[in-house]
Amino acid sequence: MKKATFTVFLILASIISFGQYLDNQFYFRFGYSSPSWKQFGMEEQDWNDLGITSKAGANFELGSIFMLKRIINRNDMALGINVDYLYTVFHNFENEDDVNGGSLGVLRAGSKIGPSLTYSPVDKLEFDVYTKLDCAWATGAVIYYSDMIDDAEDFFLGTVDFGFSTGLNIRYGVLMLGVEFNTISSELESDDYPGVYLQQFVDAEFSDNLGSEKKSKLPCTNFTIGLSF
Repeated sequence: MKKATFTVFLILASIISFGQYLDNQFYFRFGYSSPSWKQFGMEEQDWNDLGITSKAGANFELGSIFMLKRIINRNDMALGINVDYLYTVFHNFENEDDVNGGSLGVLRAGSKIGPSLTYSPVDKLEFDVYTKLDCAWATGAVIYYSDMIDDAEDFFLGTVDFGFSTGLNIRYGVLMLGVEFNTISSELESDDYPGVYLQQFVDAEFSDNLGSEKKSKLPCTNFTIGLSF
């Protein structure tokens, strides 16, 4: 019995000792982005009152993880800097019948950077946890109507807005899976009426008051799959 226990222990210790020496990673990934019903400070019922009952999204990221191996002197663990050189995310809140109003599409492009911690319990399997500063270089929103001409659409644009994201990656070989919660706020200014913001329209709709708030909260959760080298 003791020999069997010792053998099992030795095998487990050997497996753990085979954790790979962590190297820098370059990755690209894409997936499903789930916009929160709480975007624009609203609730699901508020969207439903506007005739919007469905939402969906997609995202793409291109980035690297730079391992700072000298900080933690272990082969199976490393602190790092996680950089997304470019990301894009699109969200759509759809009014399926256009009776009560238009649908809303939001497109954002930016970059992210922050610290990460990588752990490799066995060879080829790695876990990354991270938090990043999110810089949105540009955010665009459009209220569109399927039964109206293009010049009837309302456009809003925001530039250089900041937020944060936290997430987890699971990597095995070159395969990379990830989940990330992202929170950012953007000042979306009307293209037709400078100085007027989309959030003011939202506040006026639900509080009967054209408020002074300019920033729109745009939280979402991203689920991704990609390749890491």
